[in-house]
Amino acid sequence: MISANASALDGSLYFAISLLLVILSFAGYFIFLLTGNKTVSKASFVVLIAAFLIQTFAFVIRWIDAYKIGIDTPPLVDLYDSMVFFAYVIILGFILIRIFYDFDILGFIITIVAALALAFASFSPLAPSAIEPTIPALQSYWLIYHIMTLFVSYGAFGASFGLGILYLIKSGKENKNGGGNKKRGGFVSLLPPSIIIEEAIYKVVVFGLVFLTVGILIGAAWADSAWGGYWSWDPKETWSLITWLTYILFIHARFIKGWGGKKMAWIAVIGFAVVIFCYLGVDLILPGLHSYATPGSTSIL
Repeated sequence: MISANASALDGSLYFAISLLLVILSFAGYFIFLLTGNKTVSKASFVVLIAAFLIQTFAFVIRWIDAYKIGIDTPPLVDLYDSMVFFAYVIILGFILIRIFYDFDILGFIITIVAALALAFASFSPLAPSAIEPTIPALQSYWLIYHIMTLFVSYGAFGASFGLGILYLIKSGKENKNGGGNKKRGGFVSLLPPSIIIEEAIYKVVVFGLVFLTVGILIGAAWADSAWGGYWSWDPKETWSLITWLTYILFIHARFIKGWGGKKMAWIAVIGFAVVIFCYLGVDLILPGLHSYATPGSTSIL
């Protein structure tokens, strides 16, 4: 059992607090979904920002603690740290989108994803929060650039997933109501126009694809530096390529085939399922050089 003092020192206590705030924000967005009360949605957004700031503080504490025990790079490679960082970038992605678009309803989906990631990190026996030294091959600043670029892309793809679901709901209701000619009530009336959601999906996917591409290239360069080869067809590497190809398909279909609307939304939704399998499923089902899902193991992502 980890003491409260130890939890505070390694930051895990603050991640647990942020989980409570994310759940509170989710409850607010759920009420907004039922009532359409903008005051509630604004309050939920403020609570989510508070959770994000607490997570930022927790990362600073955790990284300082890592340096104190002789770890020169931020602790990002184990399952606990990767899950809390995943929740962090998902929330950051929504905050940035919310600044530019009136997508309050997206907060309902984002808080679900972030809460699940934080809950898994906090309660799963596969994700102990203790900071452990990494193997020598991973003690490199390549690690910071590789993981951070990949997770920025994961955050963007998580946002595109939420937007894709909103688009499918919106278009489904419009088709049911004769192309949107009939008056719509309920939470569908809270959604932005379909064309605005589609535009946001495209921009977010392009942003994520850029960072995913950079992250894969950095990983290949790091692999060559550490192990003498750019690519080994490890399960994680293979599924990273599949993930990249999925979003390349999104761009190709949009510009070459002229796809849009529901087809693009479905690719965004399916693409995030591929991301989750690449990030977590591969390590649970297809362990390889990147495996970190078993207790005590360490790995890059």
